[in-house]
Amino acid sequence: MTISRLIHDMIRICPQSGEVIEYEGGSRSMTVFSQETLQLVSPRNAYVSFQLIVPYTQEVMQAFDIVPGSLVGEQGEIAAGEYALYVQWYHRIQGRYIPDALIPWKAGSTSERPLASVAERNAVPDQNFAALWLDLFIPADTPPGSYTGHLEIVMGTERFERCSVAIQVLEATVPNASIITADLNSYADGLSRRMECLRHNPHRYADGTYFKVERQFYRMAHEHRCLLHYLPYSHSGDMPDSFAPALEGKGKHMRVSDWSRFDEHYGAYLDGSAFQDTKRGSIPLPHLYLPFNFHWPADYAKFGTKGYATEFTAVLDQFHRHFTEMGWLNTKFELFLNHKKRYKLFPYDGDETRFVWDEKINDLYYALGEDVLTRQDGASIIFRTDSSWCFGQHYEQYAAKIHHWVVNETIGSWYPEGFAYLKAQGCEAWTYGSAQEIGQSLLGTAIGPLVAVARGVDGFLYWESLDWGADWQVEPAADGATTMFYPGDGIIGVNGPLPSIRLKALRNAMQTADLTEAWIRVQEPERRAAVSALVAQSLGVKDDAWWPGKPDFIRLPPYEWIDTMFSDAPQATLHQGKQPESFLDLRHALWRLIEQEAGSCQ
Repeated sequence: MTISRLIHDMIRICPQSGEVIEYEGGSRSMTVFSQETLQLVSPRNAYVSFQLIVPYTQEVMQAFDIVPGSLVGEQGEIAAGEYALYVQWYHRIQGRYIPDALIPWKAGSTSERPLASVAERNAVPDQNFAALWLDLFIPADTPPGSYTGHLEIVMGTERFERCSVAIQVLEATVPNASIITADLNSYADGLSRRMECLRHNPHRYADGTYFKVERQFYRMAHEHRCLLHYLPYSHSGDMPDSFAPALEGKGKHMRVSDWSRFDEHYGAYLDGSAFQDTKRGSIPLPHLYLPFNFHWPADYAKFGTKGYATEFTAVLDQFHRHFTEMGWLNTKFELFLNHKKRYKLFPYDGDETRFVWDEKINDLYYALGEDVLTRQDGASIIFRTDSSWCFGQHYEQYAAKIHHWVVNETIGSWYPEGFAYLKAQGCEAWTYGSAQEIGQSLLGTAIGPLVAVARGVDGFLYWESLDWGADWQVEPAADGATTMFYPGDGIIGVNGPLPSIRLKALRNAMQTADLTEAWIRVQEPERRAAVSALVAQSLGVKDDAWWPGKPDFIRLPPYEWIDTMFSDAPQATLHQGKQPESFLDLRHALWRLIEQEAGSCQ
């Protein structure tokens, strides 16, 4: 008798009751799912994910093992080595145990008893079920067609199970390079503060330990079709070692004295070699923050003087020259001013300007960088702003100077004309918000990339992605809204990142978004309209629901807006109350649309 269950990737199962965690789920119990066969569909050059739920008994825990087999089709084979397995870790979220952290199968100290050792550390009270997450990668050269294979499962000393996995591989192929940017933002050097293996090593930059750990986070983000975006300076303008090159001299004699540590830190990200041997390949980072700010390279004490301008301009020119000479031509380097005067370090807001008297910062720093910002040759250095309060007033005013806009998700949704204007001016436009909390439906994570496609924006950003909190094994900080990763050093002795289920859901959605966006750009705007209609239909919302209209209070100047006004303001909450399975329907509908179009062109 088969006692394990195969389940799709859009719901999670309670380890105590076996019920579906998502209140909105179309199914309430795992008993409705197959015990023996799972049917999957996937494009090529993509991951497809599913889960295996097993009973939590002493016999199963001690003897459990799983051996995936190759999947065989009429024209080829998907090797068993394309599987990646993880044990799900349960966190206590608002009184419930919900899985999010994923422990790689047999990694670190779990190698001998991978399921039992994780479950023992996790120590969920009254646990009756354990779960595995399985990723299966479909290589780009896999011939389209039907494939079948098996999972051989050891459930006890004399108990074995065999589950079938069948997959329909589509003609469509997901591009290696992302077209939509999923930006996982964070702030230097949060990793050193939060990783046990770095925190107590004062030589971590000099001995290379930091670089080895950080690179694993960048690689994991890259493999999940995301960009780890690490702001190098604090609100004071100070920076950790290696996040900016060494300087010498003053005034017109200021220059970079040594690029070696900076290049050691960033060079492999910028030529793509850091991502060698990943499924997506050696693609350089699409974006990187520059260290330039109010207090670097010039001392803010000289702000407004000729000396300040001379130093800032000269060093920016050296950055452009060095990046060009190094051949780092595939990355957009961002001049971004993140300072906020509420921290009482500087008298201006460089980030999310709210008061009209702070607008001068945009003009002053554009003037300082204009020569480099307007160059058409060599490395690409662009002026970026994160905009919220004044987006409605600023997009026309500054589109000619600021070419990268990251706009508050809620406020930006009130101004579809603003995004259209920026795109028409050749600007790159993203939205920003937070990651979904662990207790929220996975649909909230999965729908984000498709909403970006429907809106016609270039990407979206989670403002913090590496703050898991000191007690993350039990209760992650902000219920997970500030992290998409977890540290492996304090739990299984692996000095690197652990992925989250939400990161997997985001990657799977990004595959669909990138494939869809590539298809759309062949024939705008008709194809975007067709995709937007499918998104609305699948979610059961009206067309253009991602543009919810404007609140009355935007007639007031932004400095008169108060928090209570936002409670009644229009919001594009597309996923709330919707079944997470609706994303499965949307994903398949988009693939059918793309496959039909490809078939008609053959």
